[in-house]
Amino acid sequence: MLERASTCLETGGRQLLRAPQQCLRTRRMLHSSLWPHGAGDPILNHAGDDVDPPRTNTATRPYHGPSLDFLYPEKTVALIRRLSTCASDVADTRRRSLNRSRLRPFSTSQWQPGEGEGASHVDVIQAKEELENVLLRSTAAKALDALFDTREATKEAGKQELAWLLYSSLPEANRTTRLHIKLLSYLADGDMSRVASRALQVFGAIGSDERRMSSYKIAISSYMALRMVGPAIMLQEEAAARFETIDIGTDVILQRTIQDNQWDLTLRVFRTFLQQAERMKLRVDYWNRAKNREDFAVIWGQVAQLPDLAKHCHSFVAHIQQFRHGLTSTNKDKHTLSLMVMGFVPAVMDQVIDAPEPDEDNIWDFFVSLFLDLEDLGLSTRQLYEYSIAKMVDTPRYRVYTNRPKIWLHLYLQYRRQCPDVPGQGPSRYLISRMVVQHGEKDGLERVGDMIQDLRTFYPRNPFTPEALAYIIRFYAKQGDVGHVHEFFSVYQTRNPAYMDINIISSLVYVYARRIDVAGAVHQFKRINTEFGLMPDAGCWNTLLLAFTRADDLDGALECFNSCLESGIAPDMFTFGPMLDLCAARGDVEAFEALFSRAKALDIPVETDRRARSGYVQVFLSAGDAEGAEAIAEGMHRSWLAGTLRDELLTHSWNLLIQYYGVQGDLTNSRRVYRDMVDKKIPMDTWTYGGLMRSLVESKQTSAAYKLLRVTMPMNQVRIHAFHYALIITGLLRENQYRHAERVYERMVKRKVPQTQSSRQASILVVGINELRKLKENRVKNPQRRLIDVEEKLRESILADYGMEIARDQPSHKRYIDTPELNNVPQEYFALVIMLYSTRGAFDICKQLFEAASKVTTAADNFQAPITLLTSIMEIHYKAQEYDEVQKCWELARAEADPLVKTITQVMNPASPAPEPGSLTDPEIKERFISAQIATNRRQILFKAARVYIFSLLKKDDSRSIQQAQRTIRSLLTSGFHIDNLTWNSFIQALALRGHILDAFSACEMYLMPAFPGWARLRPGYVGRDRPGYSWMELRHHDISRRTVIPRYKTIVVLAAAYAQVKRDEQNGLGYNPEMGGWIGEVLDRVAPLTIRAIDTMPRTGDGLQQQYLFDVLW
Repeated sequence: MLERASTCLETGGRQLLRAPQQCLRTRRMLHSSLWPHGAGDPILNHAGDDVDPPRTNTATRPYHGPSLDFLYPEKTVALIRRLSTCASDVADTRRRSLNRSRLRPFSTSQWQPGEGEGASHVDVIQAKEELENVLLRSTAAKALDALFDTREATKEAGKQELAWLLYSSLPEANRTTRLHIKLLSYLADGDMSRVASRALQVFGAIGSDERRMSSYKIAISSYMALRMVGPAIMLQEEAAARFETIDIGTDVILQRTIQDNQWDLTLRVFRTFLQQAERMKLRVDYWNRAKNREDFAVIWGQVAQLPDLAKHCHSFVAHIQQFRHGLTSTNKDKHTLSLMVMGFVPAVMDQVIDAPEPDEDNIWDFFVSLFLDLEDLGLSTRQLYEYSIAKMVDTPRYRVYTNRPKIWLHLYLQYRRQCPDVPGQGPSRYLISRMVVQHGEKDGLERVGDMIQDLRTFYPRNPFTPEALAYIIRFYAKQGDVGHVHEFFSVYQTRNPAYMDINIISSLVYVYARRIDVAGAVHQFKRINTEFGLMPDAGCWNTLLLAFTRADDLDGALECFNSCLESGIAPDMFTFGPMLDLCAARGDVEAFEALFSRAKALDIPVETDRRARSGYVQVFLSAGDAEGAEAIAEGMHRSWLAGTLRDELLTHSWNLLIQYYGVQGDLTNSRRVYRDMVDKKIPMDTWTYGGLMRSLVESKQTSAAYKLLRVTMPMNQVRIHAFHYALIITGLLRENQYRHAERVYERMVKRKVPQTQSSRQASILVVGINELRKLKENRVKNPQRRLIDVEEKLRESILADYGMEIARDQPSHKRYIDTPELNNVPQEYFALVIMLYSTRGAFDICKQLFEAASKVTTAADNFQAPITLLTSIMEIHYKAQEYDEVQKCWELARAEADPLVKTITQVMNPASPAPEPGSLTDPEIKERFISAQIATNRRQILFKAARVYIFSLLKKDDSRSIQQAQRTIRSLLTSGFHIDNLTWNSFIQALALRGHILDAFSACEMYLMPAFPGWARLRPGYVGRDRPGYSWMELRHHDISRRTVIPRYKTIVVLAAAYAQVKRDEQNGLGYNPEMGGWIGEVLDRVAPLTIRAIDTMPRTGDGLQQQYLFDVLW
């Protein structure tokens, strides 16, 4: 039971043995020790002589209960006596415990813990026990020295209570100055709120002349722990006058005075610091510079840790506004106030900008109102502008794109307006250079130009630092701006005539590579050795290789790649990257995997590179294997979850999947991949939305795509490019929403979206179609009427720097591959204008435009007309019945298509020449078509040009033309090119109408009938909508795609008429052919059973086509 009593007392049962609670005395009552004495009694103990005299328990009232000490352990007895003792300071102690609560019953500042306050009684007891053990082994002085030595050796100090007890046990004569200084430093390592009074007592024991700077700093911190600002300020002024260092505790005082909004005291402390800084010759005017911030952190470091600094800043500004006349009465006072603002406000700015959950609206209001208030007060804001703008552009969230107004740009423009256009009177060169980088990261070409002009205005003699000049050259090289690159490279040469950096010189090659100007890139590459006397490094070779790959020049890229390896340059990721891109774009899986394996063998990290891993997805998509591409993407996602891939890498791969399905108009799969991205939390970017918009446009849901552009993308802070507008405009034109397309175009122009090839083509179409509609409404039938607005738009496109527009890496909205432009003349724009004029039959104007496109080139000897332009002029010649000119254009287009479909596998393993099949229905043709080693995704590159050429041959009446058409189709098929459905049907119709019955039926059976859907079941009273050209067939809109090859309704009708004629001839005894082995009708039944069955089951409706070709059969 006695053991349980001990435990009970230690865990809460102590309340049972507590003495009767004493009532609190009035605050006005004198201490009981003063009652028998008068005011001047000589035996009066002057307790105020020391800062915090040690308390004793000599006046305590002992406990008079029963003597049961023998029943309890020693610690329990000590605890009972401690709890039961009524000391003379019990009222003081209880009053302090009440004041330690969160409530403040008085208007005075809250009392801070003094001597021993905050330390648990158990700690005191343990310290006393340890004191007894220490004194048994050593003296108090030696124990203190050992304690101090342990602290210096281990950098640990946690026995302040023991140190104080050891110090208290020392005689007065043994308390030396050295001991006081060491003890003061030791006490300062603990909780200052507990030892503040003791530290001040020790500090008071040190002589004035022997006090060190650290002693003053500790004493000031102690006073601030007790919230005694006045004595702290006096010590700060004394320390500032004695020592040549600013680390004397000024920051602690400023923290308290600013927290309490005591601005008069704050300014007094700050003036003391300025006097000390002036004596030490410190440049306080420049303390916000990066190299000085760490030195002056001893002044404002504690202030920066205060919460809600913005409210204190508003209070400070209000104080200045209220007492501005006194605070700015003299120039010195005004200068002092400005320095105070330049020291305090940056800490506020840091806290506002670096808030955990920043509110940009509040940040905008804070900075705008702050600078307006400071300018109204006449205070200098130059350094504050410099600091705040630099701080913002260093903050990561201000470096990403947002469609919100930019506070850092607003502040810079406001700062710039205040500066006169005088050298040395504007923003610093450092700040302007930072703004150049900030705008350059977002491709802000116009803003970068403005910043460069500011550098030249304010620093005409030396506007650019070496780093800024190098960045400007690289920036303009990325934009494809040849003029500015050469301009700033000349500046670089002038400033560094003796030393030329190979990285800067390589920008000359890079700018031409971005413009897809291979000749220019090769010329600049040769200058590295011939003019500058340097050997090209790996970066120069990689840049030249990039020029060939961007021009889609496979032969040139292979030659450059081999030359790079032969030169002894160690290849890196940027050497293999362009080659992998080239293989991926052509769907050459074998070559891609071979290059990938070779790079791995050379220890190049292709498995963690964005270009290489996403290239694996693209090469399978280009080869038409969407399932394989998705399987690779899933494997990449598993690697991403394992932490081996970055976010942007996975995003790009998923974008490729969405864009692939989007081009095909497969909205279902596009949405599925998008939902997969959402479920897997894969980050999205602007091209993700571009792929979704493409799928909606191809599905004829352009309005939904436009909502993505207007609402969703701005809401998600996603940047909108010209490519997105081009998609919307093209989709609206397909849906005949011409006025809406014009409004979208005007929106793009109003928002100053940088133009690209796609957007310019879309704008020419919008203007052209609107002008054609107006001519039709005004009934202008003259075909030679010029399209003034279209030609003006064309002129604008030609005068624009086309190389800069194609340098912007944005996808194309076109479905087909074409010859890359090797010059600055946008010849595809001419193709669009020719198409617009051809709709009105203005053949002469079209020929003039073609001649203009052929002549206006930068390299006339290397002119290559794009296949699009050749196709357009072929249509003009076809409509003008100039079939010989059509054939010439076809030969050019056929020659230009071969390099575009060539693959590395075809180059490395060329196929042996094989004899041409004699018949179009030879099974070998299909085999050679499937096994052709050309780029899988470029098989359709000649479909439109081939259609025009075949049509021109079919228009001729001689028999050689039909044979030439057969040879052309056979050559295209054996080379691996696709022939579209309209061309097949027209050719077979021509064969049937010209008497080549067996060839017509055989070709239809072999190429068209395998995908024939059959005839629809006709029901009386049911009115259906047939697909144009496919009447009475069992078809839906999703059954017809661009690659669908099936017989058209007219083809079957024509074949039916030919078959009926064959049957009539048989009835008349005609048509027996011994070489074929029987009658022609029987031969047709044997070689074309599907075609004959389609003819037999064709509905007899008596429509226009049947009346035209089957009149004798029906009636």
